[in-house]
Amino acid sequence: SSAVNISLRPSQQCCQFSLHAMFARSSMIPALRAAALPTFGASPAVLAARGFATQVTFVKKIYADGSTCQKCDFVWKQIVKDKLVEKIDRIVVADERDMKSEGIILATRHKVTRAPFFVVNEEGASEDQEKVYDVYFKLKKEVFAQETGENEKNEEIIRGIMKQVF
Repeated sequence: SSAVNISLRPSQQCCQFSLHAMFARSSMIPALRAAALPTFGASPAVLAARGFATQVTFVKKIYADGSTCQKCDFVWKQIVKDKLVEKIDRIVVADERDMKSEGIILATRHKVTRAPFFVVNEEGASEDQEKVYDVYFKLKKEVFAQETGENEKNEEIIRGIMKQVF
């Protein structure tokens, strides 16, 4: 276990922090992520509006024939391209072959009919306060505080339209 010694003042004793102990629990990651971002004394409502999410779940679809959703695959590739994979805490499957799959249950609970979608849980919020995004660029802007280019928006919109047509 590595330790970091920090000496605040010559008159104070040295404090030791075990990095291994601090980061060993994955449940601390969302809190550490939020703590690392500057808040400047903002209210919880302002922080939520600026995109300080506790947990982000990506829900992708598998069709009844076992094939994967092309738009889900496209959106995941965009997440990878945008280097936001580490901000996705969970990946859940809505499997049309299993109506009790977690993704189907989430889609039913939130009345979502399109895939992929994202479920965002804010710290301390109840299940009924979960926020759902079925458009990646809105999630990217509102939760991750990153802008999306017009070409990316247009491609996601076109893929959604093509999916409905075919």
